[in-house]
Amino acid sequence: MTFQILSLSGGGYLGLYTAAVLAEIEQRSERKLIDCFDLIAGTSIGGIIALGLSAGRTATEIRDAFLESGPKVFNRTTPKTPVGEWLRFARRVPAPLYDPKSLRAIIDEIVGSKCRMSELHRPVTIPAVNLTKGGPKIFKTGHHKRFILDWKLLVSDVAMATSAAPTYFPAHVIGNELFADGGLFANSPDMIALHEAEEFLNVHRDRISILSVGTTTTDFAMSSDLNPKLGAFGWMRNNRLTDVMIGSQQAITNDMMIHRLKGRYLRIDRRQADAQKRELALDVATPAATKNLMAMAASSFAEVTGDPRLIGFLEHTAPKFDFINSTI
Repeated sequence: MTFQILSLSGGGYLGLYTAAVLAEIEQRSERKLIDCFDLIAGTSIGGIIALGLSAGRTATEIRDAFLESGPKVFNRTTPKTPVGEWLRFARRVPAPLYDPKSLRAIIDEIVGSKCRMSELHRPVTIPAVNLTKGGPKIFKTGHHKRFILDWKLLVSDVAMATSAAPTYFPAHVIGNELFADGGLFANSPDMIALHEAEEFLNVHRDRISILSVGTTTTDFAMSSDLNPKLGAFGWMRNNRLTDVMIGSQQAITNDMMIHRLKGRYLRIDRRQADAQKRELALDVATPAATKNLMAMAASSFAEVTGDPRLIGFLEHTAPKFDFINSTI
């Protein structure tokens, strides 16, 4: 029997694209997406969506929450001049750009302020970075006998941890430990999800299929005329450092997943056109950005709507999962 994984990339407000694609898929399936997938993985904004889906929210509800509350979290304007870019850079030197209270509010709206990992309906894997211990952290539901801690946590804390992007939001505190955005090492969590299924859920690779949805951030390139002696401001300008980090991670992950799963891997993503790049960024929630992301999502869905792989994902019915650790 097929074991199906839904894997969602990070990308700030660009995650509206992800949520909109999923809403289109869900409306076609006429079922909640958690009924179609046995495991859900997500990083950063993808982690928030993954947790929301596993908590029982529909993709449409999650998309609408981002449409309504995204502008309350992120910028509604972008710097238009070098002076504006310098001022924005200067704001990031002493403190993060954004107040985490607005992010927490949208997370609570999607997953609930009191929902715990033990109350989720599907196994999840959510990457973050444990700054206190110094290493990667994968938050998980209690789907294996070795997983004895994370299932007790508030879902909102896990969501805040995976999306605590450096310079954008403060590191998130859980207990006595500090956590940062999982996109620092696993913006596309496909490989982590595959490993989880094989090693901890005892699923043979030949049974595994993965639907991976991006945030329009895979492609990046810089002019050969660019000054190679970029300093901190040069790398931060136009999100260069973030684009390189996210894009290169996702590109290599896509290649490896195609090699490992071949026709059982479907990646839905979209390249930003040059004109769109001026409107889109991780933390830009302008009306123009929203319009572009919604249009790109509709176009991406139209391209895959007849793909046999997508049809196969939607025909699958994931059985009820019996968690090992799930009762406090």
